Amino acid sequence: MSIKPSHALLAALALIAGPAFAQDDATPTQPETTSTEQPGDAAAATGATPAEAATEATPADEAEAAPAEETPAPEADQAEDQTDEQADAAAAQQPAANDPNRPGTYYAKSEHGDWTIRCIRAGEGKDPCEMYKLLNDQDDNAVAELTLVPLSNGNVAAGATLVAPLETDLIEGLGFRVDSGEMRGYPFSFCAPVGCISRLGFTQAELNGMKRGNKATVQLLPFGGDPKKPVQLEISLSGFTAAFDELAAYAALPADQKPAEDKPAE
Repeated sequence: MSIKPSHALLAALALIAGPAFAQDDATPTQPETTSTEQPGDAAAATGATPAEAATEATPADEAEAAPAEETPAPEADQAEDQTDEQADAAAAQQPAANDPNRPGTYYAKSEHGDWTIRCIRAGEGKDPCEMYKLLNDQDDNAVAELTLVPLSNGNVAAGATLVAPLETDLIEGLGFRVDSGEMRGYPFSFCAPVGCISRLGFTQAELNGMKRGNKATVQLLPFGGDPKKPVQLEISLSGFTAAFDELAAYAALPADQKPAEDKPAE
């Protein structure tokens, strides 16, 4: 495609041990007998037979045979306490992760015609906002996204960021024009998992042309496509002027000031 270089500067946008039970295994030793009494004599004295005397349980034998009472190990108690604390912490974080109003989430601040002013919750002070437009092809399939913000950077009055599909021909670049005007060319800066990024800068004259215009056209070439048949995506400029003026007024507010009426409704 024949695209002339843009006279606008490119805008640089600012946009995870088991219980130890030691048990003596020693067998009680039998006391030495100094008496000459024979085992049979002892049995006769008690009235028991020798076999019964040999099998009679002693208190020491009963104590050794009784099972030891188990006590919980300190290490097991600590591990169980830590598990409970981790479960409580995870349960406390779950509501915050599901909160739609948590910092870092987007919301629509206002709409003007075919343009939306969307903001991201900063958590304190003024939320950063931008103009937003989703670009669809002729079959109404979402193809690209365009965001725009007012700038005061030399002769650059506005800066835009366009996110194109990853299958875009980066060498061919991107084309942009208003109504039937001249197609201006812009390069791609880099590609990320979300798509390939191109940054556009508009002079005050080009911005005024967008405010007066009816539609803009973005031209892309799919990788391996025919350069004579690029994809052209039309952008309605209905509501562009009202959205830009509101955003410019909002951007001029101090960074720590947030209008009282700026209460996003989901």
